[in-house]
Amino acid sequence: MLGINNIKKIHFIGVGGAGMSGIAEILLNMKYKISGSDSSPSNITKRLEKLGLDFFNSHSEKNLKDVDLVVFSSAIKENNPELLEAIRKNIKVIQRAEMLAFLSELKKSIIFSGSHGKTTTTCITAHIFNENHLDPTYIIGGKVSSFESNAKLGNGKHILAEADESDRSFLLFNPDKAVVTSIDNDHLESYRNSFQNLVSAFIEFIKKVKNKTFVHDHVISLLPDFEIKNNIFSYGFEEKSDYQILNYSQNDTGSSFELKNKIENITFQFNVKMFGKHNILNAVAAIILSFDEGIEYQDIQKSLNSFPQVERRFEIINKNVFSKRIILIDDYGHHPTELINTIKTIKEVWPKKEIVMAFQPHRYSRTKALFNEFVEVLSKVDNLILLEIYPASEMPIEKYSSEDLFKEVNKSNKNITLVNGIDEAFFEFNKFKDEKYIFLTQGAGNTSLLASKFK
Repeated sequence: MLGINNIKKIHFIGVGGAGMSGIAEILLNMKYKISGSDSSPSNITKRLEKLGLDFFNSHSEKNLKDVDLVVFSSAIKENNPELLEAIRKNIKVIQRAEMLAFLSELKKSIIFSGSHGKTTTTCITAHIFNENHLDPTYIIGGKVSSFESNAKLGNGKHILAEADESDRSFLLFNPDKAVVTSIDNDHLESYRNSFQNLVSAFIEFIKKVKNKTFVHDHVISLLPDFEIKNNIFSYGFEEKSDYQILNYSQNDTGSSFELKNKIENITFQFNVKMFGKHNILNAVAAIILSFDEGIEYQDIQKSLNSFPQVERRFEIINKNVFSKRIILIDDYGHHPTELINTIKTIKEVWPKKEIVMAFQPHRYSRTKALFNEFVEVLSKVDNLILLEIYPASEMPIEKYSSEDLFKEVNKSNKNITLVNGIDEAFFEFNKFKDEKYIFLTQGAGNTSLLASKFK
């Protein structure tokens, strides 16, 4: 187990990242001296500087002055000069997830994992806990408008955090309770390109949970029938679920549903300002956790009534684009399953609208691994504006560029335009100034900058 009691100064390589910045903020509030570097300053790093961060806007071995511990994320390459200097100086070096796992041991930990939905589920849970004066510590990959940032050091007994399966680092955790929102064919490069290896890793994660694990009913079907299921409780729309969602409906103001607890044979009615079955599943996981921690039904519903949008998770940016009552939605989803969920939800809530979607693929490796799935989904989009791939530090892979994706999609969908950059995409949107359209900016790269042009 990592010990940091004798450590005075910690340096974060890539401190501006969503996961890294949250941990840095917690440690700053715990009165540790924190320095950090990133390729450029941002609103996140500026906020951390106000809290006491010693920030460097470039990566250099000179940044490691009087440092006792270096923390880095999986996005940092092995040839990073600070990483090499730390190794040369025999400074202890750990991954971001190892530091997060250490922090999770300091309180009663509830850890959220899964291929999709963990950020939204964590945000909803943190909001309910906050509203009911549990004052949790939380470290989240996203945030809601009611949160000052994506991390907070609370005085309560809980710590809520996301665990990342993309690099297998979720196996560092030994949580008191856990949620598994989904298991899908993403990040298989970390699992020797085997979905079964990914499933096995999630099983290993569940075995490490000390108390209860709450899982989506699809996940339960992937688990072997042995003693591990004694501490697992399922939720979903299926009749087999321990917590079953019934009478679900949605409109342009939100969704309503009943949640039947089959263990205690009791049913509750909920109304939420969220859209899509995928987000209802996220809300239900948060609801179940809240019940399990002793929060009453009426207090949970009251908290859900005040829950704001999660940034970039089916976030409605503007309802009057170009003064034409055109709605703009911004969504972080970058896997074919996530795209399908977003598109399906729009079609159900606004059935008379025609979608204009700007999509930016994320990583060459994901585009290659899921190329056919992307083609199938994108071929059915009403009007598609395809941006260049956001590389996330990856090198291009031949035959798997946005141009290759465009050529394949264009065979069955002629309403597709390939653009280079945010400004070109914004120009294309200007061709759809009619109330019959609904705009969607989709992707994990910098499409949020495109969405912000419509605010």
